[in-house]
This record gives sequence, C-alpha cells and structure tokens, in this order.
Amino acid sequence: MSNPPQFIKQEAEPLFPNILYNRPVTRSGAGRLLLLGGHSGEFSLPAAIQQLALAAGVGECRVLLPDVLAKFLGGAPGTFFAPATSSGSLSREALGRILELSEEADAVALGASLSNNSNTTMLLDKLVAEIERPLIVFDEALTSLGAGITAVTDNPDALIIVTMAEAFKICGHLQVPIHIRPDAGLINKLEIVQDLKAASRCGYAVYGTEIIVAADTELIVTPMNYRLSLVPALFYSVLGTFWLQNRANRRAGLATAAYLISQLGPSIGATDRPVVADLAVALDKELNKDQF
Repeated sequence: MSNPPQFIKQEAEPLFPNILYNRPVTRSGAGRLLLLGGHSGEFSLPAAIQQLALAAGVGECRVLLPDVLAKFLGGAPGTFFAPATSSGSLSREALGRILELSEEADAVALGASLSNNSNTTMLLDKLVAEIERPLIVFDEALTSLGAGITAVTDNPDALIIVTMAEAFKICGHLQVPIHIRPDAGLINKLEIVQDLKAASRCGYAVYGTEIIVAADTELIVTPMNYRLSLVPALFYSVLGTFWLQNRANRRAGLATAAYLISQLGPSIGATDRPVVADLAVALDKELNKDQF
C-alpha cells in the first residue's frame, strides 16, 4: 500500500491566479497545437477540440486528418491532410507529413477519433519514438498504443488526459497494482493516481466528477459538474492549451485549466449534454471576466 495521497483541493478560487491574469497576449506566445485524428466515419471530435482550444486561448490549432476527408473538409481553416489507410484512418505513410508540420508546433496532440487498426498503430509507435515535440495523448491513441504507451509514460514532456477507467488500463500496462477499497471514494482514486504517477515520468490529468492533476508529488483536485464530463473534447482542449502554454510550470497550468473548466457549470443550464458551441462561448466569457 502506498503512502496516503498528498493533495490540495481547488474550488472557490484558483490556486494559481497569475496564470489567468498573465495569459499570453500574442498568437505566438499563446502556443501552437497540432492535433492528429479523424477517420472516414468520424471527424467531429477533432473539430470540437479545435474550436474549444481556440476558445481557451491557444494561439493556433492545426488539425491533421486522413486525406479521404479532403472532399468534405478541404479548405476548412487550419485543416491539413495526410495519407490514409484503405479503411480511412491515418496511415504510417503520414509520418513524414506529421513530422514536417510538428516543426511549427509547440505540442502535438494524439487521439481524436484515431482508428486502432494495425497500420495506424504502427504510425503512432513510430511517431512517439521520433517526435521531438511535447506530446498530449488521450482517447483512442491510448487504445492504439496499448503496451507501447510506455514510450509516452517515460516521457517527462508528455501529458496523458484520461478517465479513471482509462487510467486503470495504463496501470495494467505499467504493472501498477490497483487496490480497490469499497466506500473509499475520492481517496481511493487519489491513491491509484498517485501510484500511477510514481511509475511514470509524464504528467496526468484524470477527469470525471473531478479533475485530478498529477504533475508533481502533490495532487490537485478540482470538483466538477458531472455533465461536463460528457464532453471529453472540453478536457482535451482546455487542459492541453494551458499545459502547452505553461512549460515552466505544467502543474500550475493544468490546475488553472481545471479551475476554468469547473467555472462553466452554471453556464450549461439544465441540458444533459452541453453543446460544444455553447461551451466555446462560455469559455471566452469566463476568460474575459475582469476578475476571477
């Protein structure tokens, strides 16, 4: 059994207000994100992440999709294409194009509706081994990488954004024991995340009914409106944006992103599943308030 988890709870006020007050004011300073994903049957998630990342204040968000989608999305702002597999996902032949575009990015995000076919898996394996940019990994990239996720968990300049269920799978790949204690609630979650972080060099943001930031020895917990967890794009975009903008203090950046997301609860009203466009407007309003 690990030591009791050390954590700080962030709720009424941000732990790092200066991150909000001193956000980058230039496009170059706000960071450039390259997002990989999509396949012939699904490209809404990359579009949602792009929209929400821009609303969260990223300077630029380019999306790289398989070229089978060019007939639908050709000409869309910030959208690029690379070779596709016969099933319509990014192929291993896309590696050169990805590395080329990554030279103009401050971070590369993997996982937005990627397929887990063998060709795309080979692409991701080579990419995480060769890329020289900070990595943000989530969603289907976790499944596609499988045991190869260790190339990410061993990377100190990488962020993994997951649900608790996805964190359990990574624990399995890293051979981190999981101790489920009935009725232990949040503390049990924190114990598991703490053990996972201890076995990794990357940072983690675990989202659900709260966001748990694990980028140091002391965890940060931010309570969340549960309905926001139904929009994973919100977490991928906002956490990714603040993480890439705060390279000198990743923990503070992630905690601030978690606080910002937590403030969107009142804006979603009674709807069961918030709409991406409404969340983008809410993000913009929250970031442009005079005071936090």
